[in-house]
Amino acid sequence: MKGSKILIVDDERVITDILSDFLGIEGYNISTASSGPDALKLLEKDVFDIVISDLKMEPMSGLQLLEEVKKREWNVLVVIMTAFGTVETALEAMKKGAFDYILKPFRMEEVVQIVKRALAVKKLADENFELKETLSLYKMSEELDMSLHIEDIVKTLLNFTLNHIKADLLELYLYDRAGEKIELHHSISALNSAEHKMWFNPDSMKGLEGGIQPLVGDVSSAVKFANSDKKEIPESFCVVPMLHHKELLGYLVASSFSPLRKFTEGHRKFLAVMSSRASVSIINARLVEDMREAFRQTIQALTRALEAMDKYTSGHSDRVTLYCKLIGMEMNLDSETQDILTNTALLHDIGKFGCHANLNKPGKLTLEEYEIFKQHPNFGVEILEPISFLKPLLPGIKYHHERWDGKGYPEGLKGKEIPLIARILAVADAYDAMTSNRAYRKAMTHKVALNELQRCSETQFDPEVVNSFISAIEKYREKAIAEGISVPQ
Repeated sequence: MKGSKILIVDDERVITDILSDFLGIEGYNISTASSGPDALKLLEKDVFDIVISDLKMEPMSGLQLLEEVKKREWNVLVVIMTAFGTVETALEAMKKGAFDYILKPFRMEEVVQIVKRALAVKKLADENFELKETLSLYKMSEELDMSLHIEDIVKTLLNFTLNHIKADLLELYLYDRAGEKIELHHSISALNSAEHKMWFNPDSMKGLEGGIQPLVGDVSSAVKFANSDKKEIPESFCVVPMLHHKELLGYLVASSFSPLRKFTEGHRKFLAVMSSRASVSIINARLVEDMREAFRQTIQALTRALEAMDKYTSGHSDRVTLYCKLIGMEMNLDSETQDILTNTALLHDIGKFGCHANLNKPGKLTLEEYEIFKQHPNFGVEILEPISFLKPLLPGIKYHHERWDGKGYPEGLKGKEIPLIARILAVADAYDAMTSNRAYRKAMTHKVALNELQRCSETQFDPEVVNSFISAIEKYREKAIAEGISVPQ
């Protein structure tokens, strides 16, 4: 392809001149070097498509130059030139990654054909790489779209980017919601030493177009942006702002502490794409967090309103929520299910708003009162059903009085027909009811309540949930007692 860049390396000036003239006539951009070290300097400063190097040179041979190119992972094809007597060595070079070899004395027609073939192969490889890169970006975008937690978004972003650009260290600095204070939010490193972390001072960016100018620099410029107490300064670094419209969210910082790995403008563009995509996801996650907080406050308000009706049930929802959390962790529930379980526990008795009978009077409920009480799961569903974001809570609220043996209410579900959240809630609710004072009886002791749960396991309660609760509550009580937290006696 015309305009492709070729670097010719040979310690014989006549060879470089001949190849430069002929390949220049073919329309290629030619640079030359008289030694391996000089070639490396040119390769560090510019991007080449092909390197044509002599095999026998001092102080660095063509094989050594090839090894350095491979070590630095430069996207360039190497062609080795050799005399007739060292064909075996040239073949060895191909085993080590050389694209092809040219025998001296060479014919220019053969050289041109090798160059054309090399460029065709490189073009195909670059297109395949771009396709893989596009697919990878698409896959990462899908993962970001599915992430509603900032921590998940950040981990996806940093892991993908670290592997893609082969950085030694990636750090994400984020401003607080007020946009006033910036801190390191997360970092990921390919190095064992912690000395490299947090070398970057984000406040040093303020003088560059309001902090929104991206940077690619080496060790000399890194000093200007480093914390004053840092001794470990990167050999190469890249900083891109995290922007959403005109709002500066923070900075994504890639660092290389090896002189063999230098960041380029291409890396900066890639990081800019990553930061732009992640910025949108972070903003979306913050909106979800705000909705969750509003959701939590709504639930808390409803719970407090319910408990204000009856001094005997004050704190009941909070305690049941705690016990549900303990069971959920013991059963290794995923975070989404755990959130639904927690919020369901807070609102599980909301249907008692619809019960007009005095449910906490001294003495036994009449048959009529008990039938009214049995309706509170359905009342709860009727109260919350119009609120769309509370729909995931409805199954647990409706079925938390079902029994393992099918003798519960409101629908007589049996065994695993009962939603798991409802089965967990049934155990937590029963334990708190037994260990709390009521108008009609005194609280049971912890031991008596556990014995009752075990007695009713496989009839009223899911045995797996009972076992998980007993295991979890004993561990919690031991820790709570040591910390002076009140627990049922």
